[in-house]
Amino acid sequence: MESRDLFAAACLVFGIAMVMLKLHYGPGARQRKAVTSPTIGRGWIVVSGLTAAQVEAILADFAKLYDLPAATFAVKGAGAVVQVSWTRPITTDIALFLVNFLTYPADQTLPDAQPLAVGVIPVPAGIAPDGVAADTLAKIFVPEGDTEHDLVHALVEDGRAFRISFTRMKWQSVTRPQTPAFAARVAFALEG
Repeated sequence: MESRDLFAAACLVFGIAMVMLKLHYGPGARQRKAVTSPTIGRGWIVVSGLTAAQVEAILADFAKLYDLPAATFAVKGAGAVVQVSWTRPITTDIALFLVNFLTYPADQTLPDAQPLAVGVIPVPAGIAPDGVAADTLAKIFVPEGDTEHDLVHALVEDGRAFRISFTRMKWQSVTRPQTPAFAARVAFALEG
């Protein structure tokens, strides 16, 4: 009788494990839906370490992943730095995710160096941290030495820095923003 109960328990555990694997790795599992977030109509991202063609391929993957129209993003430049802008308003979280996605592009053959991406966005009132006025410009970037791969840092014009984890999407103050040299060279401006 014990072996029958043990067998039933093993089958139950196996069934639960299979359902969890199916949910995690099955069709549509890679598609993530963005949480409700304020929209921004203006902003841009500069990318170093990727060609314009690579950036366009990454943007196409990103658009599919987030169920966005393919024409949501525009690419300018063909040299060492490529600029990405959006052709229609996008949610703030999409802009933050995109900076991270361009830094850590999935399924892309990369050059020897890690790509760098820095965005400049106006901070919407709905997510502005305490003491930061709505529409204050913020640079968005993956912090130097990042090992988490699911966050960005924000630096506002007055020098204050914030950590934004994708699990909470809350702007948490940090004393040291770990700003890459590339991000330090990007201007606080809505035009690149």
